[in-house]
Amino acid sequence: MAVNLAEKYSNQVDEVIRRGLLSTAGTNNDVEFGGAQTVMVYSLDTAPLNDYDPTAGMSRYGTPVELEDSVQTMKMTQQKAFTFTIDKTYESDSPEGVRNAGKALQRQIEQVIIPAIDTYRFSVLAQKAGTKIEKQLDSTNAYSTFVEANSAITDEEFPVDGRVAFCSNTFIDLLKKDAGFTKANNLAQDRIIFKGMVGDCDGVAIIAVPKRRLPEDTAFIITHPMCAPAPVKLQEYKIHKDPPGIAGTLVEGLLYHDIFVFDKKKKAVAVCFDRAPQDNNG
Repeated sequence: MAVNLAEKYSNQVDEVIRRGLLSTAGTNNDVEFGGAQTVMVYSLDTAPLNDYDPTAGMSRYGTPVELEDSVQTMKMTQQKAFTFTIDKTYESDSPEGVRNAGKALQRQIEQVIIPAIDTYRFSVLAQKAGTKIEKQLDSTNAYSTFVEANSAITDEEFPVDGRVAFCSNTFIDLLKKDAGFTKANNLAQDRIIFKGMVGDCDGVAIIAVPKRRLPEDTAFIITHPMCAPAPVKLQEYKIHKDPPGIAGTLVEGLLYHDIFVFDKKKKAVAVCFDRAPQDNNG
């Protein structure tokens, strides 16, 4: 019979993932997926504002209208897994600790699992963004472009407090060189809240993200955690000692996760691609 690693190790793994993810600051856990693969999210519309008329009899407040609703279907799709073995003979022929299963699993999580989750989340945020900007960026327009994207969100009357921007290091370098980036908006690390945060710009927390975790040509993504539920339904990592047919260790991992953007909150997400604008008229 296979022997699984102690349960406390699973808790430690969960802590490692939560600490290592950069995207966590821009997501939430507001949608409960327990016991279901697909969740229907209902949103009610609003009623128009009327002029009050004291002479209108029973219609002084206007004509009542039935509030309409919309339904968004969220279906989880990301079922990811991995497995590897560490043969007992290879382990015995290696320096002590080199083929340690626990360390190998930790490395798998830090170098494969965490980047994969971030990469997927950022790709969905960019795809669903209500504001999309394409512009060739340099040290003269980096700051103004960021402000343009942030202002588009503000114009839709979404909260200012709590916004985060996931930025490539290339964009951050341009921002630092932009003369329009005033002293009040420098990247001084006096308000570090999130992992990867390097400061703030235009009141938005700036989180540095490795280029390979962002979609191609992405300079930055501005969002608010209220916009995107990112459920993690299953997260299991097992180490089996001498399972049938294997002399050594079998390591397995299962991750079941996803991210969604609320239809009613897409306009609170903005993405900028560092490239020449595409001509959509051709």
